[in-house]
Formats: sequence, C-alpha cells, structure tokens
Amino acid sequence: LEFAVQMRCQRCADAVRSALREAPDVRLLELQLEAQTVLVETTAAAERVRELLEKSGRRAVLKGMGGSDDGKQDLGVSGRGDTCAGFGVPTCLPAVNLGAAVAALSGPGTVRGLVRFLQVSPTRCLVDGAIDGLPPGPHGIHVHEFGDLSRPCD
Repeated sequence: LEFAVQMRCQRCADAVRSALREAPDVRLLELQLEAQTVLVETTAAAERVRELLEKSGRRAVLKGMGGSDDGKQDLGVSGRGDTCAGFGVPTCLPAVNLGAAVAALSGPGTVRGLVRFLQVSPTRCLVDGAIDGLPPGPHGIHVHEFGDLSRPCD
C-alpha cells in the first residue's frame, strides 16, 4: 500500500515510523519525506494502516495498492472464485496500471470516508469504499468525471 502522508520535517517522519512499529503485520518498505509518501507491505486492511499513520498526528490518504509476488494484482474484492460477486470483474488481473484514484471525504459532524477508484479494464472501473458517521436511511453518491461542479447533479 502507498500512502500520501503530510510530513514536513524529520520529526514527522520519525513519528510515522514509530506509529507503524505498533503493528506487527505492517512492514515499512519506504518513507520519502520530501515526496511525503509511505510504502508499506501488510496483510492488514488499508483503513487500519491509515488509522495507524494518523495516530502519528499526520493526515494520510491511500494513493495506491500494489500487487502480489506472482506478477498479478490482487484486488481483494471477493477472496473466492474468478470474479467479484458475480459482476464479472476479475479478482486477479495482470499487473498493468490502467489508473487509480482515491477520494477522502468529510462532511458535517463526524461524517468521513474513503472511496477508491481502480480502472480494471478500458471499460470498467471498480469503486470501493466506506463512509462512516451518516444517520440511518438512504443516501446517494455522485461521481463527476472531470470534477466540474458548475452544474451540480444535472
């Protein structure tokens, strides 16, 4: 997993290293202070690693997910079978980067979340995420292809 982490000085980097040492299932591979990136190898969920990073007092956002040692990228979407919950999206793809994005969300009160977009083929995008702090009831999400909000939800 690769994270963008707000680090401004060596003390910030040391705090991030210390926070990651708390988890035996997270191994720090690379920390680049100037680029403000942290690369880890783990079996833990991305959200758990983000929480560990933020325990250091720095904001963190997932930038990307790497692949397994066999040259394939494990999407981790179903864990069984060849496709994701019958949607025809392969759970294991050749390690070709077609593009990915992460959106960190925050709203009023305690509403916050993380949504990941992974282009799995030229015509399919896998969207995965979680939003916490919403009151019970129906909710919706809107994706704007180019971030143009001049005509919201039209």
